[in-house]
Amino acid sequence: MWGVKDKVVIITGAGNGIGRATADVFAAEGAVVVVADVDGAAAEKAAGEITAAGRKAFAVQCDVSQSSSVQKMVEAVVARYQRIDILHANAAVQINKEATEITEQEWDLLHSVNLKGVFLTCKYVALVMRRQKKGAIIISSSGHALVTYPNCSAYAATKGGELAYMRGLALDLAKDGIRVNCIIPGATDTRLVRGYIEDSANPEETRRKLLDSIPLKRLATPEEVGRGVLFLASEFAGYITGTSLAVDGGILAQG
Repeated sequence: MWGVKDKVVIITGAGNGIGRATADVFAAEGAVVVVADVDGAAAEKAAGEITAAGRKAFAVQCDVSQSSSVQKMVEAVVARYQRIDILHANAAVQINKEATEITEQEWDLLHSVNLKGVFLTCKYVALVMRRQKKGAIIISSSGHALVTYPNCSAYAATKGGELAYMRGLALDLAKDGIRVNCIIPGATDTRLVRGYIEDSANPEETRRKLLDSIPLKRLATPEEVGRGVLFLASEFAGYITGTSLAVDGGILAQG
């Protein structure tokens, strides 16, 4: 139905959270899923679970902040499958601190993984897609790119950067038949969001306020976000590029 059967899909940060759920969503539609994660054991575990269910997956350890690691991943995928049809650039870290408390090292880590990691992954995958004259790239940005919370300034900066990068990349690659979009998850039930809540001074109050800020009054499931990624990668989105899809329970509609 979605036109992704037998397509080769790389998902970074696929060992856990949204990436892991998205891997299941694509595998269920018959795609060949490359489960990439800096945690090689988590990648192997996820790929093993997918193949045990009778679906297709391949694990790759990859540190998206390192050019050599990303190139090695791309080379391994091309050697195995001869092409890359879809990229979900999803790997991310989150550090929640007041703006004057975040350290230079933490700032650098956030930008190295979230922003540089997206740049490197998209760059080396796009070189393969350019030869194919076809491909779809979906970058995981965040509602923090547009509306953020206290103690999230550094993280929000990286997510806003991803959104801006996506627009420029979409224009650069349009002539090659490659579409580029962002998925914008709202508050999703992942370890990143749980960390934001648990790291706060009053986790119970933080969770209450977070849910109160969401019109649908609940967190998204990772699978719901994964289905948004599937849509953007699918033939149904064949004329969509350079834009973003919010899966946020109505948060951004509030202005």
